[in-house]
Amino acid sequence: MSGVILQGNQAGQWGVCSFVGVLNALYEQGELETRGRTLTIEEIQQRLGSELIGYLKFVTVSDPTLAARILKYTQSFRSVYETYKSLDDICTRIELQVRNSDWANMQDGIGIGMPADAVQSYCEHLGLKSTLKTLTDPPFTCSELVKQTRCIVGCGRGPKTDLEHGLRHWVYVNKDGIMKNWGVETNLKTQPLPQSVLDKNYSYIPCVIQLQ
Repeated sequence: MSGVILQGNQAGQWGVCSFVGVLNALYEQGELETRGRTLTIEEIQQRLGSELIGYLKFVTVSDPTLAARILKYTQSFRSVYETYKSLDDICTRIELQVRNSDWANMQDGIGIGMPADAVQSYCEHLGLKSTLKTLTDPPFTCSELVKQTRCIVGCGRGPKTDLEHGLRHWVYVNKDGIMKNWGVETNLKTQPLPQSVLDKNYSYIPCVIQLQ
């Protein structure tokens, strides 16, 4: 199946990359359904706010330790993120924006920082098995990214002493070596990285989650 979930807003802010990466993977498999019918990209987009709220409320109850790490990591991105008081606070903000804006396409600056084990937790929440690959910080290049097929790939930028080893972002690379990120598909075998990605100055791959 083709198509890619949009994310981001007019201010150039992105903050739901891990969720979008996993959902892009499930959409390609045709595993996002309602009443026996596969959801369209547009329908997934419209339900994104509810999807985030559902997982955040779930992890708050099921794994308070992981929930606390998600919050701390999110706050480390500064800006509005450091004002978040809890995952419930983030849910309240999403609910308010969903009611009052085109949040499905804009996200209005809401961000949720997901460490690698949190992304695996979200995969499990959706019934998707995964493993965390063992890496030695390979460079963030097309030639390295294309090796990580059917993976949610972490994007790193120093200092590596920051929380989560300098992890800044997640992208999805499918089985054909197509990277799906910020609403754009890039064929890593034949195309250079988009300028929007180059501008972020990612320099290494700190972690990779292999989907099964």
